Amino acid sequence: MVVNKQGKARYLAVAAALIVLASLLPCPEGLTRAGMQSFGIILAAIVLWVTEAMNMAVTGIFMCTLLVFMNILPPNDMFKGFGGSVFFFMVGTMSITTAMASTTIPTRIAGLIMRWAKRSPRKLVVGFAVGTAMLSSIMSNIPTCALFASLGLAVLKANGNPKPGTSNLGKALMISIPAASVIGGYMTPAGGPTNIIAMNTLQTVGRPVTFLKWMIQGYPIGLLMTVIVALWVTFVHKPEAITDEAMRTAERMIHGEGPLTAREKKALAVIGAMFVAWIASSWVPVLNTTSVALMGTCLFMFPGIEVMTWDEYSQKGGWDATFMVGSVGALADATMATGAAKWLITATLGGAVNWSPVAVFLLISFLVCGIHILIPSGPAVAGLAVVPIVELAMLANINPAGAAILVSFWSAVTFVLPTDAVPMFTYKFKYYSFGDMVKTGVPASVVVAVLVALLIPAACSLLGC
Repeated sequence: MVVNKQGKARYLAVAAALIVLASLLPCPEGLTRAGMQSFGIILAAIVLWVTEAMNMAVTGIFMCTLLVFMNILPPNDMFKGFGGSVFFFMVGTMSITTAMASTTIPTRIAGLIMRWAKRSPRKLVVGFAVGTAMLSSIMSNIPTCALFASLGLAVLKANGNPKPGTSNLGKALMISIPAASVIGGYMTPAGGPTNIIAMNTLQTVGRPVTFLKWMIQGYPIGLLMTVIVALWVTFVHKPEAITDEAMRTAERMIHGEGPLTAREKKALAVIGAMFVAWIASSWVPVLNTTSVALMGTCLFMFPGIEVMTWDEYSQKGGWDATFMVGSVGALADATMATGAAKWLITATLGGAVNWSPVAVFLLISFLVCGIHILIPSGPAVAGLAVVPIVELAMLANINPAGAAILVSFWSAVTFVLPTDAVPMFTYKFKYYSFGDMVKTGVPASVVVAVLVALLIPAACSLLGC
């Protein structure tokens, strides 16, 4: 969302009003003044993040300093929440995005998918979706979406270059690619900031989840959801046939770049070593997941390896999102420290603690799915919802890991409206309309909400999370 100066002033005034009202209005029974103020600051931050009235990193830092100046958190506690393992894990994993985006590997993957699909447009869409999800499991969602969308545009150009809005293949690709990107972002902890927020919260309540356990449940469930959504999209928007020219484009994608360069081989070697270390961290405590991410970042720039330079990393690494994630961690800590998170669940969803576990997980799934539609910012949704939902899980005596990962899923995933930054990237090409996305997204969201509410908690229980 882009707003002019007058619009920015209005949204800044709204944010300020929320904080003032939280400081002056009577507190509901059981909620402390500090807890109410923490809610006011979080809501103010969400207003500014969603409207982009102020840079997201500046917004996050400013709101965190308010926690100190308003005596909600001591300085040391605020800095600990902001600059803890969540922030530095994000710093480390964004190097993978920077390294992969500068290689021909995504292009080669797309070419192999087209060769596999042959002349089946449905297989092409499903293949692109699965390829996007797999790459998004180790890269940030927006860059992954951008890479595969550009490859999809190349395919469409070779397939008759249809005018945007006239091609069902264009609709299917441009809707399924961002959907797959956000689903793929859930599949490993390295896939997105919402996962890191959930892992940090579970660590705080004494129920940590290892990288391996997250990955074991994440990949099969994420890939299943990706295939379901992609098939549904091709059912609603039946794509046209694949042409000879498009198939020749696929061969150029595979072979036109020549053999992998030494730089690309080194990038794959470093990423592979990071994954091996992350998996091994389940048994070797010294291989802390955040430390491994930071070590991998350094290796990318080591003399003799030099996959990227510090200048490339600092320019393309996505520091705005990283600082936003750090601030979300501090704001979430404030709701826990002040008791606000527990109060919110008791006051609004207290009756749910007596429901069956399946009913509670279904409630969580549909609730957070709906929140993300209203608040099109994944980290903001996670910062608002993870801590209260974990509190609900503990009060209801159900698995908090299943609840946190379920919240993380829907904090990352949305495919009802193209208002989140990921689907907005492909929406701008005009191959599909708001109505096209709603037509596919609403039924898909209902089905996926039910499935993940059943599968994620069950997988967590089986894995002993």
